[in-house]
Amino acid sequence: MGCDRNCGLIAGAVIGAVLAVFGGILMPVGDLLIQKTIKKQVVLEEGTIAFKNWVKTGTEVYRQFWIFDVQNPQEVMMNSSNIQVKQRGPYTYRVRFLAKENVTQDPEDNTVSFLQPNGAIFEPSLSVGTEADNFTVLNLAVA
Repeated sequence: MGCDRNCGLIAGAVIGAVLAVFGGILMPVGDLLIQKTIKKQVVLEEGTIAFKNWVKTGTEVYRQFWIFDVQNPQEVMMNSSNIQVKQRGPYTYRVRFLAKENVTQDPEDNTVSFLQPNGAIFEPSLSVGTEADNFTVLNLAVA
């Protein structure tokens, strides 16, 4: 027919105690497993996911530039007029698209040496103009 109130309380207490003991055992074991996994994946060693992602990033990195184009350069040079500028941009370049080169590991120092090739590719679809656009800008070193 079923269990009376005392039977239910005892069953609940036994289940709670078993879960508490199980949780008490899993907490340190779980922490050790997590720490071991993190150490295994975060260290930059050949063959790890972290190393592969570090050598060549999986995401695109862009750099955008906005230029202040002087609209009245002749008046400024001849009459010392107030400068009128127009903001133009963005001009977008894709950077960090090349993988690191000459990656060498030094096990004694636990260091990694590499060369990071620099390069930038103009992205016309993310820019307002072309690389052939002309601007007149201030030379603040001379101004």
